[in-house]
Amino acid sequence: MNERLQQLRNLVLAGSMAVTVLLSACGGGGGGGDTTTATQVTALPTTKLYITEVANNYYTNSVSWFEVWNNTGADIDLANYSVRSHYVTVGTTSTGTTTFSLPHVTVHSGGYMVIGGKANSDLQNSASIIYLVDGSNNIPYWTNAQGFVELLNSSGQTVDFVRFGSDTTAPTTAGGWTGANVAGFPSPATNADPTGNTFYNYNTSIVRLASSFQQTHTAADWSQSNFATPGGPNDVAPGAVDSDGDGIPDSAKVSGGTFGGLDLYSMGARKGQKDLFIQVDYLNSADPGVNPRSEALANVVQAFKAHNIAVHFDAGNLFSSSLNPALYNLSGNVSNQRTFQQCTQLDSSSALTTGCSSVYAVKTPTFDVRRKPIFRYMLMAYSQQANGSAGSSGIAEIAGNDFQVTLGNWGLNTANSNATNQLINYQAATIMHELGHTLGLLHGGDENTNYKPNYYSIMNYLYQLRGLPNPTSTEVNERYYLWQNDYLGKAVPGYPAANTYPNCAVTNGPCTSTFKLDYSNGSGSTLDENNVNENLIIGRGTATGVFGDWNLNGVATTSFAWDINNDGVKSVLHDYNDWANLAVNTSRYFWSNNTGETQTAKVANQPHDLIVNFRRQTIQEDAPPASFFQHIRRVNNER
Repeated sequence: MNERLQQLRNLVLAGSMAVTVLLSACGGGGGGGDTTTATQVTALPTTKLYITEVANNYYTNSVSWFEVWNNTGADIDLANYSVRSHYVTVGTTSTGTTTFSLPHVTVHSGGYMVIGGKANSDLQNSASIIYLVDGSNNIPYWTNAQGFVELLNSSGQTVDFVRFGSDTTAPTTAGGWTGANVAGFPSPATNADPTGNTFYNYNTSIVRLASSFQQTHTAADWSQSNFATPGGPNDVAPGAVDSDGDGIPDSAKVSGGTFGGLDLYSMGARKGQKDLFIQVDYLNSADPGVNPRSEALANVVQAFKAHNIAVHFDAGNLFSSSLNPALYNLSGNVSNQRTFQQCTQLDSSSALTTGCSSVYAVKTPTFDVRRKPIFRYMLMAYSQQANGSAGSSGIAEIAGNDFQVTLGNWGLNTANSNATNQLINYQAATIMHELGHTLGLLHGGDENTNYKPNYYSIMNYLYQLRGLPNPTSTEVNERYYLWQNDYLGKAVPGYPAANTYPNCAVTNGPCTSTFKLDYSNGSGSTLDENNVNENLIIGRGTATGVFGDWNLNGVATTSFAWDINNDGVKSVLHDYNDWANLAVNTSRYFWSNNTGETQTAKVANQPHDLIVNFRRQTIQEDAPPASFFQHIRRVNNER
């Protein structure tokens, strides 16, 4: 890459205004990698710092951001520049125009930097993005209808300027802009993608295309892009479409195509399938529960593959030292191992428990901003308890990008084949469960009513750590008995004493290699707790002699009332079509520009609507009882 950039510098410094060069952009993540792609750049202007992209924004509490490209031929210190734009005062609707000083940050020659408004204190700077707020608590701000961004040098002269929509602000230096404005952004009204899912028109931008870069100080320099490409070359053509509805343009799913310089095709993206990219970071720990198992990742991949969704995990060089999507390496010889933290929480810094660190603080320093519109982030962590004790299996953003799995101190190991299967299955099930939350699913599908036997999904606590049963077999009761006996301490047929039903007694359960992962397709019928018929099992067919033993008496019973899911009320329990309602493309929703930050309010039994009530909230798993961990130790001690 350095040799090609030097060729670029030499050509520009020689005064060529019509050269065609190759600008190569590294394609990995988490600090770079060995995946490269070439982007054609023509008609380069003089060597300087340029504004290359401006993203849309609708709300005062979200992030307005733009991108700069260093074409000076040398590393620069951003502190020698400043930015002029409209502003909004954080926490208010007060607006105006001001100039923001830039911090001492190095942008390497040929490099990009994303600059945004620090809409809240939890947005953290990294090597590829900085957030601005001045002494009056003002941040850069514009709307879809109007705005401008001006880059000034240390003498206060215009270096670059762009104006869009109905804005009439003049550049500081005469001639910095002439003629009509760049068109404004679409309104925030919802639209539907090709698969029928609705979304906001978020994360679109105006760009200087890498293929035809020029500076004429007019709207002719700029193009509308349906896909923001922060921190990399603007290589998505105007009008590009996403026929799969996964947030990735079709043009980046073909050989030779790129997205912000990322070679997603080499990472496994293809037209005709939804592609779901996930960066896997993991803490430096000897605990087997914290270290990702390739078998667990493979099981999740297979579960999605059956529904034409390709999951691409990137665990860095954990399983391979070079780019190898089949071995979960999308970055090259880059380690995704992070410094051990006894306690990490997916919460704002002001809400963290004393002694705990933020997941965002682990993510931000190494997460490649180019991945932001596409990749989700998973941290294999230790505990959410300040003392590092065993507890909740994980926590995730609802319809967001970030989640963590916390199986540290659970006692998981590989002492025997059952223990090894248990480790793999608990990792796989928890990863798919937390990932499901980022895809918009709750513990009851569209609600948080939990333990519904007819909700046939790994999102259901009844099945998360026990696997999905054959729906017309006694496997249904095995999982129900284990929950009732272990979690609730009730006597069940064959096990009159509490906490005695063994994990390994569950057919195709956690001790087996046939543990089943899946989300629900919604085909189960309802279960009316006021008029129970156990012969209907879980509403996915019947079988002679098989029944759902909800009242734990060992015989099939009909026409009675029973609180099957033990939530204190008798209601009609319903299934949900998870697969048809996954929010794969969350970058189109409000708050997506604030990636690396979350709302602090927690989700209870509230209406969940990705459009009307969309908020990036988190949902934390309940901690299992002490008896659950005793079962793990029993499995480990088997010989």
